[in-house]
Amino acid sequence: MTKFACQLLDEKHDRAGFSCGTLSLDDFLKTKARKENRTYGAVIVLSPIHESSRIAGYYTLSSHSLDLSDLPEALRKKIPKYPDVPVTLLGRLAVASNFQGQRLGERLLMDALKRAHDATTDVGSYAVVVDPLHVAARAFYEKYGFEELPGTDRLFMIMDMIAKLRL
Repeated sequence: MTKFACQLLDEKHDRAGFSCGTLSLDDFLKTKARKENRTYGAVIVLSPIHESSRIAGYYTLSSHSLDLSDLPEALRKKIPKYPDVPVTLLGRLAVASNFQGQRLGERLLMDALKRAHDATTDVGSYAVVVDPLHVAARAFYEKYGFEELPGTDRLFMIMDMIAKLRL
């Protein structure tokens, strides 16, 4: 069985060889990821340990905020009443076509949630939010406990729930 490791994207990674079947996700990794890495967010790649330059999948995390009014009322009652709520945006998540069906999407998601939660020791974040590209992506996130923000297509999971996942 192939072992994988998640790490921050760097120049050794073969971005040109990545294809997941979704043009916008492929294009981001090939043309924008190196420029935006660490400035607009972190690009984390999953690579086989024995082929560390190969990218089996990736995700991005960045700082973001939501309007307090975007949260469900039950949650708004439990947090400070500032107009903006700090959150972590899971902006992209993709698995290369030739690695699909190996539960690597789950591995990437769990790594993203762990990193987002771990970062709250230094930078405040109330939740992880995601904007699924399509119905299948939405179902994927909902399977792991993400919930819809009322009146939007955006999903979220609060950090208290992430802590209970024992990542």
